[in-house]
Amino acid sequence: MMTATLEIQRRFLPIDETKVDKNTLTFSFSSEAPVTRYFGEEVLDHEEKSVDLTRLNNNAAPLLFNHDPNIVLGKVSKAWIDGKRGMATIKWATNTKAKEVRADVEAGILESISVGYVVNEMEPDTEGDAMRATSWSPHELSIVSIPADQSVGINRSLPFSFPTPKDPLTDMSYVTQDLDKIASDRSGSLPLDPQEQQRYSLINMVKAVVSNDYSNAGFERECSAAIEQQTGKRARGFYIPTNLQVRTPYITTTATAAGNLVGTNLDGSNFIDALRKSLKVFELGATVLSGNVGNLDVPRQSGLTSTYWVAEGSNITESNATFDKISLTPKTIGALSSWTRIQELQATPDLEQLVRNDLTQQVAAAIDLACIAGTGSSNQPTGILNQSGTNSVVGGTNGAAVTYDHLADLIAAVSQDSADAGRTGFLTNNQVLTKLLKTKDSDGNYLLGPGSMVAGSPATLWGRTCEISQQVPSNLTKGSASGTCSAIIYGNWADLVVAQWGSPLDILVNPFGSSYAAGNVEIRAMSSLDLGLRHPESFAVMKDALTA
Repeated sequence: MMTATLEIQRRFLPIDETKVDKNTLTFSFSSEAPVTRYFGEEVLDHEEKSVDLTRLNNNAAPLLFNHDPNIVLGKVSKAWIDGKRGMATIKWATNTKAKEVRADVEAGILESISVGYVVNEMEPDTEGDAMRATSWSPHELSIVSIPADQSVGINRSLPFSFPTPKDPLTDMSYVTQDLDKIASDRSGSLPLDPQEQQRYSLINMVKAVVSNDYSNAGFERECSAAIEQQTGKRARGFYIPTNLQVRTPYITTTATAAGNLVGTNLDGSNFIDALRKSLKVFELGATVLSGNVGNLDVPRQSGLTSTYWVAEGSNITESNATFDKISLTPKTIGALSSWTRIQELQATPDLEQLVRNDLTQQVAAAIDLACIAGTGSSNQPTGILNQSGTNSVVGGTNGAAVTYDHLADLIAAVSQDSADAGRTGFLTNNQVLTKLLKTKDSDGNYLLGPGSMVAGSPATLWGRTCEISQQVPSNLTKGSASGTCSAIIYGNWADLVVAQWGSPLDILVNPFGSSYAAGNVEIRAMSSLDLGLRHPESFAVMKDALTA
């Protein structure tokens, strides 16, 4: 027996054996007719012990139109098993849409019913190659226009959330998706377990788009559809989950592109990835506002109401709080890569991980860099180092060698604005860290003793998080110090707002690009976002730290 976590599935049936009585309608909603899923045939067992009708019989299950929770046609009054069929009686609602649909049903125009259901347990069918659901529960019924199972009442339908069997006949554990969470979560993140993370194949999806054959990319296609439902925005190509774990043209005859991936005894398990800069902005706690559609204005209180001590009988002076807003508009970052047919056939390391890493990590790195040092021009967002209103700590006319005093001044600047709270921390580069590590007291002892910062572990300075990233510039200019100054940022990182439009990563495949004649396929990744500071005073920056 195989178990599965809660996943809504759908099946369709034609309305048959119906009974109309005043404001009710009786029909069959499920049968044992097999329905094709991408893991094979699925059969719903109709023994009474196999079907949990609790939800349909609690007088709260809805009758919907095309599974749209915003279009309620009525509710289920009663449900039962009759032979090998699920039967139900519904009561029609009195709204205009319900009356229209009821008229079409009674006229024989709409003839299909769909059941949304959850499979809890499955096992191989003893009478064939199908998988039999031996424990399942209907959640809602819908009158629909396009059926999938034509053997039942008014229908049995296609998946709403997406089962992902790792091995069709041995492992039927599914992706867990809470329906209420899906409705509110627009982050593009799907709850994929480690096996499902491993199973997801960006390469399979690219091949499917090129060939228009999704037989080997059903799971990936359904993940994209789920994210479209989350974000309410159709992908230009397809979406990939934002929480997908990841590792420029790739050409097998060019060693540095993909040629080194092809070989007789190539050790793919020890593939050496390119060195990548650490991405730290989101680790420090930046706030993400996802699922935006139009331009975004975030209201902000910029001034406080004044208070006064007054004598008895005296009037209080009127004063009001002041407000402004952060205005955010989508700005798009993109990456374009390509791979060849020969590479697909010959590459022996994990090409899937290579493509995932190259696209997702490079886009993520560009977003991280924009948050730190975006110029606000050339279609870039404005990063913290270039935001107006932040606190500034100045080293000198020509910069100054960074000291612990400068770090203390950064903290003090934020504290004096009553903003030193929340997810506070430092962000700087390795040059600054090295300078601090070498700093000694008058007795020659290191101020930051050995063991204070351990590679790969969270570091702290004076109880505050300290992250190191080469995304922080080290080539700034101050006076005569040309291209040698580093930046240091301190602040409450939760006050950095990153607004996203659509899914954070939209993948578009173009098999007809500039290298079409050579058999190449172009892959484009795009992400639209903008950023702002809730309170610029929550950050203090130093842009002239010398480290030599």
